[in-house]
Amino acid sequence: MKKDFHFRTIGIVGWKDKSPDLALALDVISAWATAHPQVKFCALENLKGIARKPIKVVKESALCKSDLLLAIGGDGTVLSAAHMALGHDTPILGVNAGRVGFLAETRVEDLTQTLDSLFAGDFSTRERMMIDAVVYHGKKQVAKQTVLNEVHVRAHAPERMVNVSVAYNGTALTDYWADSLLVSTPTGSTAYNLAAGGPIIHPATPAVVLTPVAPSSLSVRPLVLSLSSKKLQMKSAVDGPLDLVFDGRTTIVLKPDDIVTLSESKSVTTFIRMRHTGFVGALREKLGWTGKPRQV
Repeated sequence: MKKDFHFRTIGIVGWKDKSPDLALALDVISAWATAHPQVKFCALENLKGIARKPIKVVKESALCKSDLLLAIGGDGTVLSAAHMALGHDTPILGVNAGRVGFLAETRVEDLTQTLDSLFAGDFSTRERMMIDAVVYHGKKQVAKQTVLNEVHVRAHAPERMVNVSVAYNGTALTDYWADSLLVSTPTGSTAYNLAAGGPIIHPATPAVVLTPVAPSSLSVRPLVLSLSSKKLQMKSAVDGPLDLVFDGRTTIVLKPDDIVTLSESKSVTTFIRMRHTGFVGALREKLGWTGKPRQV
């Protein structure tokens, strides 16, 4: 998908305590911005001191009004940018300064060429589905979150397992008894879900995967379900609360009588895709899928 984007203002998202290459990336951007004064760059306040002119340090409210967000770091930084972009339809370009970086489209060492390509319009866009999670107490809505990666259902009390009743579009599915339960989008399928043994879902697939983490029954396996015009309902199967963790950022307590409903969101996250990149290539690069045994 290619939209008519004109990047007059580019916002920079990064966490200097997590990305050792962030300072180098900011120096590259500063040099490029000096040579291209028609494009304005701004950075979050937390980058004050390492973001040099002509990059302007601004508050998050101003950063969200940018035409593009550059997320420099790992996938966690991209997730932060996605939540900043929510409601603003701002596209995101991930710059890998972390380790795996499934959501990154370019590397710090290629940043000058990437900015040249953006300026020339040599890119495309891809939309990633998100999940709306709504918590109800009776018929009253008490909380709502929109996630790009996953909803993680875990025990409220430490060192306990979860017992979660799950229904799919109004029909009882099963009760999960496990260390925790993940409901992941295609984007989130390469995150915690992958580490927990869940399947990788292509980003264009309108589905989610339910992955129990260390289930008590060997018959319980990850399950891929469509959320197109359908919903998932979850509640505690016992008289005790659960924790709902949204994209690893926000935690809400699900009380024993509460129900959380998950549905495909009308909101999407738009990612910039550079030429010669793609999901299959990312799998080969990030997971080492070469088809040949690795040399030790």
